[in-house]
Amino acid sequence: MAITVRQGTPADNAKMQDLITKITMPGVAQMCFQRAPDFFVGAKVIGDEFVLTVADDDERPDVLAGLTVISGRDLYISGKKRRVYYSGDTRVDPYYRRRGIASNLFIEQKKHRSNDDLLQGIVLKENTAPLDAAKNTADGVLFDYWISHTIETSFIFTRKITPRIPQGVQMRAATAADVPSMQAFFDREAPRRNGYPVYDFTRLLAGDPYYAGLSIGDFVLATRDGQIIGMIAGWNQKSYKQTRIVGFKPIVKVLRPIYNLYVGITGGFKLPPIGGVLNYLTLSNILIANDDQAVLQGLIDYVMANQGQKFDALATAFTHGDPLENVPRGYKRQKLFSSHFWLSYGADPRPGIDNRPLYVELGRL
Repeated sequence: MAITVRQGTPADNAKMQDLITKITMPGVAQMCFQRAPDFFVGAKVIGDEFVLTVADDDERPDVLAGLTVISGRDLYISGKKRRVYYSGDTRVDPYYRRRGIASNLFIEQKKHRSNDDLLQGIVLKENTAPLDAAKNTADGVLFDYWISHTIETSFIFTRKITPRIPQGVQMRAATAADVPSMQAFFDREAPRRNGYPVYDFTRLLAGDPYYAGLSIGDFVLATRDGQIIGMIAGWNQKSYKQTRIVGFKPIVKVLRPIYNLYVGITGGFKLPPIGGVLNYLTLSNILIANDDQAVLQGLIDYVMANQGQKFDALATAFTHGDPLENVPRGYKRQKLFSSHFWLSYGADPRPGIDNRPLYVELGRL
């Protein structure tokens, strides 16, 4: 077995999809996080530039031993625009575990990074073992990382609802005519959080791949006296990003129809048949003036009462310590915890990052 690491291309898409399908989350329902049918559509949403590295085995030319992607996007850090790189989608075929594949992938990625680059990533429930394995090579430590925040992801179960809109506030879907005022509101509010992507709504209107699947009509605006005081978007990404069911424990397979009847009444995720996908809508571009929790609640309610009626759940994420973190906790929901980390091939980047709340754009992970 001879492993070769190289940059991936669209010609690798079929083998990438095969590899991703092999990586599943255990549980009563076995799930796989996919980016089908074209991995590169989703990659362009994560960052407007990316380097994809893959590992080949000369004895098994029809499969990939592993892959990883580091994507670049402009974020607000300490109130200023900065290029930040997201390290994600690191996958190693279970057949090749504990053979140094991840380290080899990150060694190749280092060729495209400088010691001054700021990188970030997310691991589930502080599962840092893959990072620890990848950072150590025969030549020493390749990179270092620092856990910074706990992320609480909420899948808010949808139901029939009358939106709870604060007195004096109006809510409506955005139109192209709103773009100048949306941009002005965004430019004022987004820098208040670290990690908020820098958005240009004219690029959204133009169909830029960075906004694939998102349209201006997916945004809901909260206004008071004609001025925008909050916004949110319902981003349907199922055409290129899915959570697919690939297996059930025997008892769950038998009880699935009864369970689906139950959650149809009480709220929750319906379990599709094997091969089906979970049906949720991602909440994105969350910006609330003065971190007004009642305004955010009203916006979530509005999405649930309208666009959200086609979905089982609304997905959103907040870091612990964010002034808005309690809002999703007021809904019936399923929650998932993960950890955000900073990563560097050089020095510790944390002294250059202030203590503003960290924003998590779930649709770009």
